[in-house]
Amino acid sequence: MKIGVVLMNTGTADEPTVPAIRSYLYEFLMDPAIIPAPAFIRKHIVNHILAKRPQSTLPRYEEFWTPQGSPFTIACGKQAQRLEVELSGRLPEDVRVAVGQRYGNPSVLDALHELRVWGADRVVILPAYPQQVKACTGTCLARAREVLASMAQRYGWRPQMVEAGSFYLNDNWRRAVARQVARSWAWQPGSKLVVSFHSTLVKDIEAGDPYKTQCEETAANLASDLGIPAGDVVLCYQSRFDNRKWLQPLAPAVLEKLAAQGVRDVAVVCPGFVAENMETALDVGRDLRRCYMEVAGREASFTYVSCLNSDAGLIKALADTVVEALEAAPGLPEAAGEE
Repeated sequence: MKIGVVLMNTGTADEPTVPAIRSYLYEFLMDPAIIPAPAFIRKHIVNHILAKRPQSTLPRYEEFWTPQGSPFTIACGKQAQRLEVELSGRLPEDVRVAVGQRYGNPSVLDALHELRVWGADRVVILPAYPQQVKACTGTCLARAREVLASMAQRYGWRPQMVEAGSFYLNDNWRRAVARQVARSWAWQPGSKLVVSFHSTLVKDIEAGDPYKTQCEETAANLASDLGIPAGDVVLCYQSRFDNRKWLQPLAPAVLEKLAAQGVRDVAVVCPGFVAENMETALDVGRDLRRCYMEVAGREASFTYVSCLNSDAGLIKALADTVVEALEAAPGLPEAAGEE
């Protein structure tokens, strides 16, 4: 028996150029989970956005990129490599892990094609989002189902599909996030830990999406794990995309308010992201820092806590999630635990 794992995330453009950004944004925005409108209306909206946005966002891509490529893409690749090693020591079957980004490359089709050629009998779809949200976890699973159905028709390949869930309650992940904060910053009376998550549409929450509740639990657990008073941990949301109704409060307003209240020491952590990306490194590490410092003044302190990337605790949490999904799947033998 062979077990394949598709490690999924949102993805990014192939390179910091206008054509590559346009191609990536087109695929992203045409997903009905992102813009829930009839296809012809969605395409009109997307074409309007693409008339200017690739050019306007190009400087951000150029700033984030390195000579080796996108730090986000590099981090996802390292996660897959280390997860494969971790799972190989914990499962009796042969294991292969492939990265399949929801948008961009390597695609879900690329990842599943690799696993098909390798001969996978079972495929675990692992969206790398600690908290479950329709616009991320949901669309990743939907795309994987769609591609697998297409490959069944084309190649006759029908592996058992196993869907992995969220892992924000996983002990290894919780400890890893707490350690990451503690490495960079230490709470003291008068300081605040700001926990920022990507915002999502309020209508999805009202329809039953558990994301808001899971974000609130994550922030409360982080306060407990770090021994910080609950009142000194502030939850907010970032990266609102348009003028629809999104989860609030938004991060810039929260940081400005804290600065105006006289708070002169803040740290910001983004535990909804497992790999460094432009929304964390630039929106938080650069822009939110500037927003806070302009009000708080030069003597204030702003600490950005970087994403876990390929941290050993994150890899163990991802492996735990795969093993738990396999154990819960009908008709599968129990996976071997850690020695």
